Amino acid sequence: MAKSGATQRLESDMSELVHRTRRAFRSGRLRTYEQRRKMLVLMDLFFKEQEEAILEACKQDTGKTYTEVQISEIYSSRAEISFYLKNLKSFMKPTNVAKGLLFMQDKTRIQPQPYGVVLLIVPWNYPFYLLFTPLVGAIAAGNCVVIKPSEVSVASEKLIQTELNQYLPADCFPVVCGGAEETTALLTRRFDYIFFTGATNIGRIVMKAAAEHITPVTLELGGKSPTFVDESSDMQLVANRILASKSLNAGQACISHDYILCTPETETKLVDALKVAAVRFFGKNMQESDSYARIINTRHFDRIMAIKERTKGRIVIDGGADRSDRFIGLTVITDIEPDDSMMEQEIFGPLMGIITVKTVQEAIDYINAREKPLVSYVFSNDQKVIDTFEQNTTSGAMVANDSAINMAINTLPFGGVGQSGIGAYHGKLTFDTFSHHRAVMIRKQAMEVANVKMRYPPFNKTNTHRLCSLLFTTEDSTSRTTYGLIALAVVGAVVAVGMFLYRQ
Repeated sequence: MAKSGATQRLESDMSELVHRTRRAFRSGRLRTYEQRRKMLVLMDLFFKEQEEAILEACKQDTGKTYTEVQISEIYSSRAEISFYLKNLKSFMKPTNVAKGLLFMQDKTRIQPQPYGVVLLIVPWNYPFYLLFTPLVGAIAAGNCVVIKPSEVSVASEKLIQTELNQYLPADCFPVVCGGAEETTALLTRRFDYIFFTGATNIGRIVMKAAAEHITPVTLELGGKSPTFVDESSDMQLVANRILASKSLNAGQACISHDYILCTPETETKLVDALKVAAVRFFGKNMQESDSYARIINTRHFDRIMAIKERTKGRIVIDGGADRSDRFIGLTVITDIEPDDSMMEQEIFGPLMGIITVKTVQEAIDYINAREKPLVSYVFSNDQKVIDTFEQNTTSGAMVANDSAINMAINTLPFGGVGQSGIGAYHGKLTFDTFSHHRAVMIRKQAMEVANVKMRYPPFNKTNTHRLCSLLFTTEDSTSRTTYGLIALAVVGAVVAVGMFLYRQ
């Protein structure tokens, strides 16, 4: 099918944009520590000077509260910048590596190098944190970045478009706004790395486009994150922590609790505790609470409400809904069957189902029968139960006895596995993600006698075994090399003593 004139012009524009960005990269604009550090300082200045604008943009998009924006968008991003300002110089240094006897005179190291031009596709649910956290690491590693914010978070996209390049140079960090057409046009271009955060179905499209150019990718996706609660738990504590997390951004988070597994006895106690927590957090009318966000737009409102309306389960907590206000209150549904609407896809909203199981093993089997989740949660005061989940399930992360708080620890990797994602980042791992780790070996033009005897043709068995012992470490060669080193040390000592006596 022939491309329209508009599509061809758009692809041409994107081609020129990527070309300009690549030209900026090749000019060495981010080669030195000082250049990269300057960009980090400017990013921190963006947050200082645009704080009020960020608060307002997030409020317009999803109704996030002051506290939620400060924690999940501003302070979390600035903390990552601060981490890199303190550690960038050490991250940029080459790492010397261990080597065998044959290479003792050689220089061998791993040198981090930037990939080049990165495409960063940002989602709408956390438009600043999920932009700046990878961006900080990409810049620290020395890359130029083409930034594609989400058109869904309208106010945040506008702020990023109008203000970001007042701080970061546009030739190195261009911002591309628009929807699917612009993103598709970008994906036809060749990048050196693509970092995508979003839905799994779009992740497949991104990966397919990257494969055309053999471009490496990080895909931060999502999935249905399960939670297991056992009878040994403090139910009110569990309810508080689950509901506090589930209510963040009205459940529009990839790490949100999607469904709960527990025994029938635990379910009764947990539902009662969830009801208490809901009233304590948001009052009897959740829509009137100043601490509760809104759904991003009416399209997503309709999607979530369709799940709620089609469920065959029993609604035990119903926070209500108002399309004109894009409000859907926290909703808890029990008696969920595997084929229920609640289990068809990631909810990405304030609905949460409860599924009853008889045993811990049944819960594990239920989780393992489905795609590997981004996060799995377990609440128990029995360490054996926690250990059993850790050892017998797979997920991007596992958190015991809390929810989402692991995101504050940037020494822990964040990323999915299988359908929930490829790759991980946070902290130094972000720098490593955006770096090619180049192997460097520098030898001198010497020691040719040893090469002539053992390395070059004609070959013989004796020299072959000697060469292998020097090149490689095996169980057989270790002892021979050890004895050889001891013998060499003894000979060296004898020679040293002899020279000393001779000088006397």
